Amino acid sequence: MTTQTTKARPLSKTVRDAVRRNTSPGRHLAPAFAALAHAFLFLLVCGGCAAGVALLWRAALDDPRFLLDGETLGLGGSVRRCPESVEELRAISLRFSGRSLLDPRLASDLENAYSRSVWVRNVSRMRRNFPNRMDVELQLRLPVAQVRNNRRYWMIDLDGVLLPVRGGADPFGGLPEVAGATANTIGGRPEPGGVWNDEGVTGALGVMRAFWGSPLSEVLPVARVVVNTGVFGGGSAKEIRRRFEVVTETGVVVRWGTYNDLPNGGDELTSAEKMWNLQELLSREEALRPGVCLDVRTRVPGYSLLPVAAD
Repeated sequence: MTTQTTKARPLSKTVRDAVRRNTSPGRHLAPAFAALAHAFLFLLVCGGCAAGVALLWRAALDDPRFLLDGETLGLGGSVRRCPESVEELRAISLRFSGRSLLDPRLASDLENAYSRSVWVRNVSRMRRNFPNRMDVELQLRLPVAQVRNNRRYWMIDLDGVLLPVRGGADPFGGLPEVAGATANTIGGRPEPGGVWNDEGVTGALGVMRAFWGSPLSEVLPVARVVVNTGVFGGGSAKEIRRRFEVVTETGVVVRWGTYNDLPNGGDELTSAEKMWNLQELLSREEALRPGVCLDVRTRVPGYSLLPVAAD
């Protein structure tokens, strides 16, 4: 038996080079290194652009053309203001001198600063007015009455909030007064910014609002609301409540009784019913004479005109 052996032919140089290229370890890594190089260059360009934008933004924020100086901050809203409120609001404005109108936090910082003031009820609107003015519209707390407490006078707004004005021994001019018939009739005052929750104060404000919302306020402008303490009912049902008398600038006294603004309030008339009674009384010529007392408390028809000194 004869065995035939086939001799392998040597590979050509071209084939050997091709095999070597295909089996080289760096062949598959080269594209990855190229991608990393491109990514690095991209990030380098982006970083340079971001740095450039940051420098431009910093320069814009420092541009004096866009800087507030306190005087370029306009306040709108309530026309009538106390000198104390004007002083405090101006102090808040001056704290923002040097801030750029381009500052994205300027509006929120201003709103927070004004909202912390007792004088500000609400920040209604803010608008940038280029190049260097910020217009702010505020709803302010305005003094509508003064409370006499512990021989001093204190300003309150329509909600009964005590305003941050130091109470004095002399009354504030131009404001109606809430006064207790005795020293202990009206309870202690709150801190500035707090609501004076004493029933005498809240009830007196309710009576004043009834007058202010009526055309009769021009005929009988309120000068003072006197708060008295009355006992209603008997036995275990006995109840101590506040009673009110309105003293007008013309010298006419209106006996208001207790304050009740609820419909179907039992035997107590509502403010609207009492104002209707008052309007009926004023149709009589003698009702507007100084020193006359008008009683609007009764539910039954007919109203009495009593001397001020009478009980």
